[in-house]
Amino acid sequence: MKLFILLLTFCALCRPCEISVAAGTNAFVPANPPEMKPLTDRTSPAHRTARLFQHGVNLGNYLEAPSDWGVRVSAGEFDQMHAEGFDHIRVPVGWHRHTGPGPDFIISPDFFGQVDFVVTNAFASHLAVLVNLHHFGEFDTNPVESTDRLLALWRQIAAHYAKFPPTLAFELLNEPHDHATTTVVNPIYARVLTDIRQTNPNRTLFVEPGNWGNIDELKNLVLPAADDNLIVSVHCYEPFRFTHQGAGWSGPDVKVQGIQFPGPPATPLVPDPALKLNPWVAEWIQNYNTLPTEKNPSSPAAFTGRLKLAHEWSEHYGRPVHVGEFGCYTKADPESRVRFYAAIRRTLEEQKLGWAVWDWSGSFRYWDKRKNEPVSGMREALFGK
Repeated sequence: MKLFILLLTFCALCRPCEISVAAGTNAFVPANPPEMKPLTDRTSPAHRTARLFQHGVNLGNYLEAPSDWGVRVSAGEFDQMHAEGFDHIRVPVGWHRHTGPGPDFIISPDFFGQVDFVVTNAFASHLAVLVNLHHFGEFDTNPVESTDRLLALWRQIAAHYAKFPPTLAFELLNEPHDHATTTVVNPIYARVLTDIRQTNPNRTLFVEPGNWGNIDELKNLVLPAADDNLIVSVHCYEPFRFTHQGAGWSGPDVKVQGIQFPGPPATPLVPDPALKLNPWVAEWIQNYNTLPTEKNPSSPAAFTGRLKLAHEWSEHYGRPVHVGEFGCYTKADPESRVRFYAAIRRTLEEQKLGWAVWDWSGSFRYWDKRKNEPVSGMREALFGK
């Protein structure tokens, strides 16, 4: 779930896969800097670990929240996650909110205990675990000045979990953006990797490109060829005006509600004139009302090309790719939500991409805690059951 309004801007500017296709062909065109060397071993440690991270769920609005957002996860829920068909959980963690002052930035033992509760109970329920560093806004604003803090956090996290099973993986940074561009974070990632490898030489690590984990940013990512235990994480919330309709944290461009999936609607959607939509939003609504499904902006056309690009990049560079976030806010109508999840799940399977849906029981929920069962239709959508 997005905490920052700027995500809307990135999604509005994204265009599917233009950089990946040569004119008049369907061929993938490698675009990374020369120092990004393709790996040829498809049995690498990263590839073996990727098999454990195929169908996951995010524990959103929980340990990453800047305040109490009301989400709780009990020990028994991990058995429910496993029973539903999830093989791993992604745990967004706001480590930077629970430290002492610099230069050491000592993480609170009590907070380590909260994360340990999740990790150990997930293991007991036969779930793999991906722990990340989430919503580190200071780094996005000034990555150079925040690098020492980032390194201090990961040295502590790595040391704390050094003896944990290999079914625990680390994700270095969630959705770098603003000044934390891909080219800026490449050398910073290299430093973090070096530090983590001192205590965790064989642990699988996930890294994310800039611009909010944008698939188009894969072209700028540079990973060390000597490290074959890295998985690349990307996020995909397209079609954004459908998946985030009514989300107050995402700015004025998603105020229009009643958008269905897939479009076009049987009856054209007429936004309230009082919303004073930006021209590009009005154009999107017009296309939604008029274009056939195969070209409609609220349809699989919004994400199919992007996920195909992620697969092709993965195949070319020999790096597994994991879609660490996708989902739809509950302000969309329930039937459209189910159709969306089913369509994107099928596409992820076609492109052989592991995934983690956002989220378990927050505002994009899979699980209905009041009824103690999945939201209607969600099990069938994500698992075909």
